[in-house]
Amino acid sequence: MRNLRRSTTLISLMAIGLIVWVQASALAANQLPVGIWNPPLEAPIRLVNQYRQPNSDYSAGHRGVDYLVSDGQAVLAPADGQVWFSGRVANRPLLSLLHDGGYLTEFEPVCTDLARGERVFAGQAVAQVCQGNFSYLNHCPGAQCMHFSLRSAGAYLSPLIFIGGLNPSRLLPRP
Repeated sequence: MRNLRRSTTLISLMAIGLIVWVQASALAANQLPVGIWNPPLEAPIRLVNQYRQPNSDYSAGHRGVDYLVSDGQAVLAPADGQVWFSGRVANRPLLSLLHDGGYLTEFEPVCTDLARGERVFAGQAVAQVCQGNFSYLNHCPGAQCMHFSLRSAGAYLSPLIFIGGLNPSRLLPRP
């Protein structure tokens, strides 16, 4: 039993190390943004699903965070940037913003009148929460939520690294 616990602990520590390494290597190519980033919603904000780093590009994970929202709620630009994409992908209405340093944020399901290339500013209302088409499956079962993701050089990162709220890894003492 003791060996099983030791193996499980070792695997957990290796997984944490892998997550930290992937996030750090994705950021290594770019410096962290100089400006202040803000949450994409006005307070009060309720985070309902955390970012979960996948083991590989094709494995399960949660490549962003989810916030509890309501229809029509304003979505705010987390930082200065420009519209990269606005429209539907499959059955999801979404908005992508390109920020300094090549960071790309994405929001779904949101509707906007903004077009590709338009400049946006931190805190500006850029979209509103809306529904997808009839076949759209809400990202959060039993609740309406908005998915917010961040990419750098094609790799997903937790958007909480810029807006705060990221829980640091902690090593616990051995029992």
